Amino acid sequence: MGITSVLKPVILIYECLRLILLAFFAVLQPGSQAFVLVLAAPCALFPLMALFIWLDISRYRVFLPLFTAGKCIGIFALLGWLIIYRQFTIFQGYNGALITGSALLCGDLLTLAAVLAVIRRQNTYMEIPVIPEITGEPETEVE
Repeated sequence: MGITSVLKPVILIYECLRLILLAFFAVLQPGSQAFVLVLAAPCALFPLMALFIWLDISRYRVFLPLFTAGKCIGIFALLGWLIIYRQFTIFQGYNGALITGSALLCGDLLTLAAVLAVIRRQNTYMEIPVIPEITGEPETEVE
C-alpha cells in the first residue's frame, strides 16, 4: 500500500509515546497537575484506535473520522491553552527534562496529516459498486 503501510505504525508509536510521557510527568511532577491529567486521560483512546487502524483498516475504517475529530479538538485545546497562558512550556524541571507545548502541537499536527493521508489513500482504494446503466429498452437475446 506504499506510504500508508509506514504511516500507520508511526502513528501508533507516536500516540503510545505521547501517552507514556504525559503519564510519566503526571506522576512525577510535584504539586497539582490537573492539566496534565486532563491531557492524558482522553489520549488513552488514541493508541487503541491507531492499533486497530494499523491491524485491519478495512474493518476499522470507521475509527478514522473519530481519530481525526479527536486530533482536531486536541490541537485546538492545546493551542488555546498555549495562547491563554502565554507559555510554550508544559512540563519543566524533572532532571532538566523539558517537554514543550510546541513539540506536542507539532507532533499532533504531523499525526493529523498522516491520518488524513491514510484516509485519502483508503478512499482511493475503496471498492465502489458499479451499477449497470438502465436504458429503458428490454434486452434481446442474440442467438
